Amino acid sequence: MSTNECREFLRKVKNADQDIRSMAISDLLSHLNTPTASLSKEDGEHYTGALIELLLDAQSYVQNLATECLGQIFKLIDKNTTLTTVTNICSRVAQRTSADGASALSVALRVMVSRVAESTEDKNFVTKLAHPIVSALSKSKELPADVNIDLFAALSEVVENVGSLLAVDGGPADAIQELLLDYSTHPNPNLVRRAFAVLGKFVVHVTGERSENALNTIFQRYQDSTKESDTAVLLGVLVAIARQRPACIKPVVSSIIDSELKTVNDCDTDLRVASLLAFETIVRHCSELASDRSSEIYAAAIKAAKYDPSYNYEDGDEDEMVSGSDGDDLEEEFGDEFDEDIYDDHDDTAWNIRTGGVRLLGTLAKSDLLSPVDAVAKIGSALIGGFKERVDIVRIEVLTTYTAILDTVKAQLGPEPEVTLTMKVENAAADAVVQQAPQAVSALLSSMKQYPKSTETKQLAFAVLSRIVSIRHSALDSLLTGVQPVVSSALAANDSAGALQMAATSIVRTNLKLDVLEFLRAFVTRNSMSDAADEFLFAVKDGIKSNVSSQTAQVPATTFSVAGDMLALLRLAADTGSQDASRYISWTQDMVALAISMASTNDLQLRVSVYDFIGTVLCQFGDLVDATIVDQGLSILTTWKNGTANVLALIHALAAALSASTHLRRERIVTAVPMILEQIDPVLRQNEVKVYTSALGIVKSLSSYGDLATPEANERIMLGVIGIIEKSPGSPPVVALQALASVSTQVSEEFIKQIASKLIRLLSVASVHDKPGSGALEQVYEAIGKSFPSIVEQWGSEILSSWKQSYEVFDKQRSAKNNDAILAQFPTSALANAAKSLLALFVGHYKAVGQAWTDAFLSDLLYVEPKSTTEVALTCLALRVLGYAAASGLLAQDPKVSTQLYSYIESSNDDVRNEAAFALGSYVGYCSGLLSTLFDNATTSTGVGATSKMLAIKAALDLAIATKRSVSTAEAMWTQITTYVQASEKPVSDVIAQILAIFVITFPDVYIPQLASCIASSSSTPAKISFITAFRTVLADKHFNSQCDAQVKLVLPTVLASISDADINVRRLTLLALYTLIQAKLELVEDVIPSIQPALFQQTVIDERVVREISMGPFKRKIDDGLEMRKVAYMCVQLLIRHMLSVVDGVALVDCVVRGIPDDPEVRVIVQHMVMETASAFPNNYVARLDDIGKAIKEVRDVKVHKSAVKQEVDKKEDSIKAAVSIAAKLQPLAKQAQLDSGLFATMIADMNNPSNENLYQYYKACTESPSASK
Repeated sequence: MSTNECREFLRKVKNADQDIRSMAISDLLSHLNTPTASLSKEDGEHYTGALIELLLDAQSYVQNLATECLGQIFKLIDKNTTLTTVTNICSRVAQRTSADGASALSVALRVMVSRVAESTEDKNFVTKLAHPIVSALSKSKELPADVNIDLFAALSEVVENVGSLLAVDGGPADAIQELLLDYSTHPNPNLVRRAFAVLGKFVVHVTGERSENALNTIFQRYQDSTKESDTAVLLGVLVAIARQRPACIKPVVSSIIDSELKTVNDCDTDLRVASLLAFETIVRHCSELASDRSSEIYAAAIKAAKYDPSYNYEDGDEDEMVSGSDGDDLEEEFGDEFDEDIYDDHDDTAWNIRTGGVRLLGTLAKSDLLSPVDAVAKIGSALIGGFKERVDIVRIEVLTTYTAILDTVKAQLGPEPEVTLTMKVENAAADAVVQQAPQAVSALLSSMKQYPKSTETKQLAFAVLSRIVSIRHSALDSLLTGVQPVVSSALAANDSAGALQMAATSIVRTNLKLDVLEFLRAFVTRNSMSDAADEFLFAVKDGIKSNVSSQTAQVPATTFSVAGDMLALLRLAADTGSQDASRYISWTQDMVALAISMASTNDLQLRVSVYDFIGTVLCQFGDLVDATIVDQGLSILTTWKNGTANVLALIHALAAALSASTHLRRERIVTAVPMILEQIDPVLRQNEVKVYTSALGIVKSLSSYGDLATPEANERIMLGVIGIIEKSPGSPPVVALQALASVSTQVSEEFIKQIASKLIRLLSVASVHDKPGSGALEQVYEAIGKSFPSIVEQWGSEILSSWKQSYEVFDKQRSAKNNDAILAQFPTSALANAAKSLLALFVGHYKAVGQAWTDAFLSDLLYVEPKSTTEVALTCLALRVLGYAAASGLLAQDPKVSTQLYSYIESSNDDVRNEAAFALGSYVGYCSGLLSTLFDNATTSTGVGATSKMLAIKAALDLAIATKRSVSTAEAMWTQITTYVQASEKPVSDVIAQILAIFVITFPDVYIPQLASCIASSSSTPAKISFITAFRTVLADKHFNSQCDAQVKLVLPTVLASISDADINVRRLTLLALYTLIQAKLELVEDVIPSIQPALFQQTVIDERVVREISMGPFKRKIDDGLEMRKVAYMCVQLLIRHMLSVVDGVALVDCVVRGIPDDPEVRVIVQHMVMETASAFPNNYVARLDDIGKAIKEVRDVKVHKSAVKQEVDKKEDSIKAAVSIAAKLQPLAKQAQLDSGLFATMIADMNNPSNENLYQYYKACTESPSASK
């Protein structure tokens, strides 16, 4: 807006006509909301000044518009104007002598500060907003409470968004804390509540001593409180702190539990609600501190959940089963979706207590205080008694909590529940659910009958039923006579029934019918069917069919989906002979007719469901339904049109119809193949990746019916597949290679010879670049080798040629004398794919000619001592093929093979030795009886192949233990390897640590404790180093999982005890392990940190025993062998500061800082960051040691550089001084606040402030004038 527009605005807002004023402000607001809005600095000042005056306007509409403008204008004005505006509003509030105008001012302040705090990136600026707010609050105690509440809200926004900065460099933290404590004694309870709420945020966001002091104040007031209302408020604040910073509240948790358990059952006010919430928070965040009192907490939760003095549930028929009810009665229950009086009990405070009890029960169930079995048996049973709760909100909470318990049990169940002890425990929880099912179902049916108009009760009831059958498919089979009428009634209800007014939980769907259908989906997702289940499905099938025509969104699509799953189950039951599917044929044909009639609907979701259902019918009932149904279904699924999404859906459905398990008659597929191929051929030539990839899946399906298609059709399809591979020859789609493998067996050898040149070229490129692990390329080569043995030699030559080219490029790059040599990388993937392809080709060939596999075809590739690049390349390829063959069990145990591989492992060529190590390792890993011999050979070998033999051991154990998971091999080899390591007086190969890690990662429950025991018991330093290195290898392994987590957490005290080991290298490696844990697995190490903290800080002390002096000509130089270890120790401390500041010992930390300032420059940089991050958190500790810090800084400053020093040494000295000055600048405000104007630190500051000390003065000014410069 222009200056003239600003003047016009200022004129209009002073007009006596309120409409003119309103229109002027509305125009300004519209401008502020435009993306291109801008204001000059001067205009911004005018606008904000005018808006503040408008907050005192007589018309509330004008006030509201002015408030909204102030909430937007800060984006267009500079920070100084924003701060001035906030200060002016605060001053106006403080100057008001009555409520007149103060409310509008305070509301505007709250809106503006909230938006500035949330959206401004300069958080240091946001801290400045606290000063005027604190000033206004200190002067406005007599104003109405709503004004001060707005001010508290504004202050709360500042604390929440920039709390960590409030205590930096003389920030307003002290003033805020003092103000809040002053208001804590205010006569108005609402203001007291607000003050403590902000003080709680202060504890959460302002770390360090101030936070601890504020927490102590809140807790002391909580303990001293005699009024229930005050206690409830203070307890609520403690709970809020615990939810956001559970670590800082842990010291007082036990006292809170003791206090609340004494009174929780004796009151019926908000205090009881707060107590229950406190227990819930403690159990969720600090469960280990509640373990001793869990039974009492559980009892309190049970009593609260049943607390209802106005009602007696025992008078009703709580356990009455409604299985005898008929459908007509139940249908009436589902006629209306709402009860107008559902929420008429909100004035009864008892419901809030019951809700708190239920939530606490749910939290207990999900904690580690109860086993899954107890959670179901104890808490589940208690909740079932509340299914008939009279207040809807509480009843919903009960059902939601019970559903969550079932979800927990369901999540823990594995596919093979009897495999391990853990699975057996989880299966026991499932057994408990099944045992409880009759009681739960009875209560659910009774609740639905008693509260027929509570739709959400019905929805959650079906959610519970869905979970029960998901946990154990047959759990409800004996109860279905009671469930069936409810299901049928819900399915038969009008479309308008079941629509939710509002959903209180995400557990349920948007419509009751969808929840019923989801229950049916869960019910039919099973691998067997009882007679009761069959009768149930037969009874509800017509209800399912009726919902196909529903006008409610998602219902028809979900209905078809559920019907498809039902047909799959019916067919499975029929094929196993347990049930007769024929009585469902008529229903199925009716459903297909409805599906066909909807196949052209505009609703894509419904159309996709229709296609899928048709595909399922053809697959499962293709041999039972009428031929016309089959013809119509195939016609729809083989007409690919109407866009990519539609074609994809059709292909997916057709793939299901043609899957290996299809019941479509073979002759019908024969007649359909030409029609299908007619659709596939053009699709394979499209550029839509998803479409042609899906079409390739159809090609794979048709390959099992290859003889049904004409050779010409198969050839045309094969050319289409080749065309797809040509689009990305370096990385062809896996499905394209799989399709090629399938269709290549269905074409003539003459055709293969015609396209051989192109195909060989493409596959040779693919064999070098294909992603490892897909196996698709090997399928192609095996199919070619098996189907066309006459061209195997030609194809093998092409593979060799491509691999030789790749290796020669690498070897040339490696031999270069420029930077190319640095970038050279061995073509590992190329070798792997070439070897797998060659092996697969000859595997197929030998199958075709009926000959047992032999490695004779490799004889021409193996050179005893390869000389040329070609010979090395071919030998490497042959050895890799042997390795893969051995791992697959193709290479029979033969002494000649062992001798041959041992000879290659002694080769003078590194590449050959590496491949020989893999081949020998794979061979021995499959023939694990040779492992012990190989290990003895490797550990006694001193020749060129010693390291390669160790790599062979690693490859062998990877196969025998990590892949084959041989327990006996692991036990024997672990003993042999650890005995060797323990007995070694010299450092062992680094590969040993990697080998030990294989055992640990594969069987963590067994070998993590054993590895920790080895670390603790090793008397040999080399052995301890190897074991700790293995432990570090485990931490970095990509297969490190939750099972490893649990074991590592248990052994950490044992492992980390080595921080105090006598050997410097052991200490360094242990500290590196600690660093990894803090950085990546903090939750594992947080409990052990307090006990190891003294040892950790001790490692920051210079150990004079490892400082040695060496002579360099006429000069002598000190070498500190402990420096690397100290650097790691300082890095660990730095991580603790960033992640666990609340547990850091302030005294030890500052001692560490004092030591670190004059230490090595690399240490000093870490110390500099530590001071920047902790000065505000430990001000008293730093103040107590300021003179020692000054002495350390002086020591750095006084270090002299030799006159002949090179530039690097001079720069290093300057960097050291800069770091020391930065530390001094950061701590100077603490000295000023403590009024320490004498002593060594003060002298150092004076020197830095003296312009005559040119460099010091410049550095110091740079740090003090720009706060970021000191960071």
